[in-house]
Amino acid sequence: MKELILFCAVVAVFALCGFILKKMGAFFENNKNDPPKKSEKPVLTIAFEHTEEVSFLNELLEHFSQRSPSCELNLFYGSPGEIRRQIKSGKIDLGFIRKDPALEPDESFHSFHFVLKENVVACEPVGLPVIPLCHKNFFLNAIWKKNSTNPQVSLFINQLKSEY
Repeated sequence: MKELILFCAVVAVFALCGFILKKMGAFFENNKNDPPKKSEKPVLTIAFEHTEEVSFLNELLEHFSQRSPSCELNLFYGSPGEIRRQIKSGKIDLGFIRKDPALEPDESFHSFHFVLKENVVACEPVGLPVIPLCHKNFFLNAIWKKNSTNPQVSLFINQLKSEY
């Protein structure tokens, strides 16, 4: 009797697996010619060498978001070498690195050099400004791939050039 119950259970499991495989085969057959759907939302991926540069470029990022409200901004930070590698591989569209005179220029990148001044931070709860004691200027280099096909990159760079 136990053998009969075990045999029926095994047959039921095999029948269920066969049914599932048949449904999966039909699904893949029906969808094999459909191209993957591309995201309709434009994306701009930006990397920074230092996290404080994000706050220094806050107004630029805000203005860009107002001009292109449907564009999704992805922000990362890392070393200059890693930023360059990620731009070359196409994972990042644009990078901001500190200007280093010892760094060899790379012909596969466009670049834009500009000076970034420390800005005054406002303390929102009480409305008081926080003013830095030592004023510094940062020499930044915006880099992006020469053959970039992302239209958001050129829009962002044009805005960067007009503001700085």
